[in-house]
Amino acid sequence: MSEDNESPGPVSADLAGLEGILGGKASVRVLRYPHETEPDEEGNTTEWHCDIVVVDDMPAPGFSTYATIGARELPTNVTTPEGRQIRSEFVTVGRTEHRAMADVLDACALAVATGSIHVAPGAVIPNAVGLVDSGRRCEHLVLSPPFLWPDLEVVDESGGADGTGPLLTRLQAVPITTAEMSAIVKEGADALFEKLDTADADVTNPDRPSVV
Repeated sequence: MSEDNESPGPVSADLAGLEGILGGKASVRVLRYPHETEPDEEGNTTEWHCDIVVVDDMPAPGFSTYATIGARELPTNVTTPEGRQIRSEFVTVGRTEHRAMADVLDACALAVATGSIHVAPGAVIPNAVGLVDSGRRCEHLVLSPPFLWPDLEVVDESGGADGTGPLLTRLQAVPITTAEMSAIVKEGADALFEKLDTADADVTNPDRPSVV
């Protein structure tokens, strides 16, 4: 499988675990987003990056899937009941012409890196869309177990190559409106997703009408 990297981009990328969204594609694009940590007490910073895989015509023609690679390296401060660390990668979908969704997914990784969210289903990332793609009706994100890719690996308990690493989960980032974000605070994320399902809301459209 070849990689059509756009500048800036990685020389190579580990696509393991993403077979369920690659869909037999002859090529994928991998975008690299460079970042730097805040200075520590001694003024030192650390460079890090988030890679985003872009797969067109997935899960259907006219749509594109975006998935992080390497967000699992960021501590989430979430563990299993047995105390095992849980790390997360993120996935989302958009209309193929709406390329800002790659930037939106990078915002998820930034939120983890800054410790501003509790990384779990139902967690909200305020203004993650609005900051990088202003003017959209759905300005925020809510995290959910992936529901658009039936063959995507959602949980990897292997612990990596040596079997000692954290448990890995994949979470879908779903754009939501301000009213819907408020509804999550009052009623919970499950209630909102029931409303989205009942309204047959197009979660790939960041300008869709609010369901609350």
